[in-house]
Amino acid sequence: MAAGFGYSEPDPAPLRLKPLPLQQVQEVQANAALVEAAAAAGHVELDPADRVYPGRLMHIPASQDTGSSFDEELLQADSPGRTVHGVGVGDPVPYLEHQLVGHRRAVSMAVFSPDGQKVLTASYDRTARVYNVVTGLCEWTFVGHRGAVLCVATSSDMSKVATSSADRSIRIFDAASGSGVATLEGHRDHVYTVAFSEDGQKVLTASGDRTAALYDAQTGVCDQKFIGHTKAVYTAIFSPDSKQVLTASHDKTAQLYSVATGECMRLFRGHTDRVYMASFSPDGQRVLTASADGSARTWGTSTGNCEVTFGHEDHVYTAVFSPDGSRVLTACADRTARLFNAKTGECEFKLEGHRMAVHAASFSPDGRMVLTSSDDSTARLFSASSGRCLQVFQGHGDHLYTARFSPDGSKVLTASDDCTAKLFYIEASETGNP
Repeated sequence: MAAGFGYSEPDPAPLRLKPLPLQQVQEVQANAALVEAAAAAGHVELDPADRVYPGRLMHIPASQDTGSSFDEELLQADSPGRTVHGVGVGDPVPYLEHQLVGHRRAVSMAVFSPDGQKVLTASYDRTARVYNVVTGLCEWTFVGHRGAVLCVATSSDMSKVATSSADRSIRIFDAASGSGVATLEGHRDHVYTVAFSEDGQKVLTASGDRTAALYDAQTGVCDQKFIGHTKAVYTAIFSPDSKQVLTASHDKTAQLYSVATGECMRLFRGHTDRVYMASFSPDGQRVLTASADGSARTWGTSTGNCEVTFGHEDHVYTAVFSPDGSRVLTACADRTARLFNAKTGECEFKLEGHRMAVHAASFSPDGRMVLTSSDDSTARLFSASSGRCLQVFQGHGDHLYTARFSPDGSKVLTASDDCTAKLFYIEASETGNP
């Protein structure tokens, strides 16, 4: 296992009360001493738009996740769910294939396996699960974390599953047997994201302790640490050639590091508020950032210079390139997603219809459709060529954390505060030219 990193004391994780489900709000409120101390220290955040995605990465301090009898309840019964929004009780949910049940608290993340045959979920109930896409049944439940599971990932060959948690650790599991392979330690705050290298031998993490780190997936040894940020690191990803690591931070910057040396190669500075996420263009020549300052920006990977700015009226939670790199898609707290020309910054379409913040957006694998998810408990499918809304996916009873396309672009997967994930189908007539 990796030894402690010897960093300076990390920023204390802020309490965020309003975005929490009612049960967890009551748990926080019950601990009057904790709330009073946090308020006195100025760490209580009540802004419902102040969230970090994927998942709401910061609003459950690990110290609050201390249920005792809760462990015995985890695997005993499926979640009964909640009243769904926009669908009458007992009515069929349009386009729904499967409701993936079993988690006892919010599902912070749901992703498809690379072959599209499995769904992996992460939950605040301290577990991750694997579901069969065809049957909708849970095949494995991964346990062992002492805090909320914030992220889940699988290796490209689907032999390993990795989870990261508010308990400051990462766990590696054997996907076939469900048994634990390694526990990766050393971070001193929440581990927000985890990702495998292309060959599955390394694991990359991002943490609230202001660092990212690279571990050996088999032994748990920390091979490289990426330092330089002055506040929490929200995301860390590999470059397309796996030779570099890109991070996004609360300190208003993104940074590019060498995997081989751990050295910071580029500092992307210019945003005036936290950077929620950073991603590469398909060719790796540009970096795209999304910020709470109401903008997304592209930067030259080789120069570190800002090239184009894409504007919104509120926090921009997500920004991604289209598969061909010609367009930029953003998701914003202003209740819209937008499609921009990546070179000129011109807004081509404003994708409207959501009633609350849109916190995630993605392109279909062929780039012809756009998927959005919102705090209004729905996901929407839009045509990327016309901006027209094609389908609305509803039935959840609370905020959505994520919505994703299946690898073949035929299905939609959502994760929600209502303790469930849902699998929807895209109508065949709408998978052609939108």
